[in-house]
Amino acid sequence: MIINEKLTKELDKLQETIRLLSSNNSITDIQLENFLKTFEKTRYNILSEIKLYNKNVEFEYEKIKIIDDEYKAELTDNILKIYVPEVMPSYKNLKTHTHKRILLNIAEITKPFANQFGSEVFIFIKVFDKILGWDIDNKFIKPIADGLIMSGAIQDDKMTKMFYSAKGEFSENPHTEIYVFDSQEVSNFLKKYSTEK
Repeated sequence: MIINEKLTKELDKLQETIRLLSSNNSITDIQLENFLKTFEKTRYNILSEIKLYNKNVEFEYEKIKIIDDEYKAELTDNILKIYVPEVMPSYKNLKTHTHKRILLNIAEITKPFANQFGSEVFIFIKVFDKILGWDIDNKFIKPIADGLIMSGAIQDDKMTKMFYSAKGEFSENPHTEIYVFDSQEVSNFLKKYSTEK
């Protein structure tokens, strides 16, 4: 893979930021926040370059595997199940590019399901994290609906078109599961979900 000049500059900037932080015995919250923003932006740009590279290689074995490849979507019994190999970001981490990456990946993998849902939809979100005692209401779930709208899988996220529920669980494998279906099926889905527990 050939790293272009723009990406090289960003990597050099990130390296310098890491050097400055590691040589400092005491860093402020703002310095740490700025580092995380720089790191996430660089990571996002590297992933974009890898995606471009993967589109242009001749053979499958030449492709570089990345986290984006682990996003999955499938439709079974009129329920669209989406697997996100990441935990939804918290509100305090919105200055990173994580939510943008999740949004774009959800939009990409749900393109085959454009116009799947025409009426009011319900979205059930299960966030699994490797932390005990965390609060589900601190998770930023907006990228989910925005990604589904971008792909056309759902029409709108207005109050007359969509509603949702979110549940947090502990797991050794942090990830997010999303279920999208017609709102008239909420009762059946929740009954089935509660018996499977």
